[in-house]
Amino acid sequence: MAKIDVIECRDMLPALSDIPDGMVGMLLTDPPYSSGGMFRGDRSGATSEKYQTNDAAKKPEFYGDSRDERSFVLWSVLWLSECYRAMEDGASAVVFSDWRQLANVCDAVQAAGFVFRGIIPWRKTAARPQPNSFRNECEYAVWATKGAIDRTPVAGAKYLPGAYKFAAPSGDARIHSTQKPLELVKALMEIAPDGCIVLDPFMGSGTTAVAAVETGRHFIGYELSPEYCALANERVSRAKSAGGGWLEWLRSILCRITCAL
Repeated sequence: MAKIDVIECRDMLPALSDIPDGMVGMLLTDPPYSSGGMFRGDRSGATSEKYQTNDAAKKPEFYGDSRDERSFVLWSVLWLSECYRAMEDGASAVVFSDWRQLANVCDAVQAAGFVFRGIIPWRKTAARPQPNSFRNECEYAVWATKGAIDRTPVAGAKYLPGAYKFAAPSGDARIHSTQKPLELVKALMEIAPDGCIVLDPFMGSGTTAVAAVETGRHFIGYELSPEYCALANERVSRAKSAGGGWLEWLRSILCRITCAL
C-alpha cells in the first residue's frame, strides 16, 4: 500500500504498483527531460553541468536524465500507464516538458491511455538572451485527462488560465537544478478536486508535496535520490509545521457553502 503524505526514497516504477486502482485525483510531475544537450555526449553529462550555467554552488545530481529520444518515449509510456491505472476517472495529468521533448511527452500520455487536452506554457522571467536566436524562455505543462471531463458551466466550476508567468526559484530557495516555482505548481494544482491525493513520481525538491500541503490536499510521491528525498521531506515538514493548508481548506468549505445558497 502506498504511503500518504510522505515522500518515499524508491524507484517509482515498482513503487507505483503499490497504489490501488482509482485512488489518485491528479498526476502532477516534472520528470527528467533527458534533453540537456544537442548530442548524446551532452545528454550523458552531469545534471549540475547541463542545467546550471552560472557560478552558483552546484546542486546535487539527479538520476535518469541521459535517455535517448526513443527510450525516453518508451520509458514514459511505462510509468504513465501505471499512473493512469492509479487515477480516478476524469482526473487530470499535468506533466512538465521542455521544447525538445514536448512532442514525445504528448505522444506518451496518449499512448498510456490519456485524452490529450492541451499544452500550458510556463514563461520564465529571467531566461538568458541568445545572439541571433529567439529566447528559450518557456517550459511546458502537457495536460491530459483520464477519460471525459465535466465542462458544464455550473456554479463552482473552475476557470483557469491557459498560460502562466513566474520567476524560476533562485538563491537559497533553489534546492534542485530544475526546480519549478511553488506558486506555479499550486496554480496548476487548482484543476484537482479539493482534498484529493496528488501523485508525483519524481518529487525532486518536493515542490508538488509542499503545494499539496499548502492547498489542503494530500500526496503520494517518490524520489530516487536519497539526498533529494531527505531535502524534500524536510521542506514538507516545514510546510506542515507552518500550518499546512487549513486556510485553503476553510476557503474551499466556505466556497461550497456559498455555491449551495
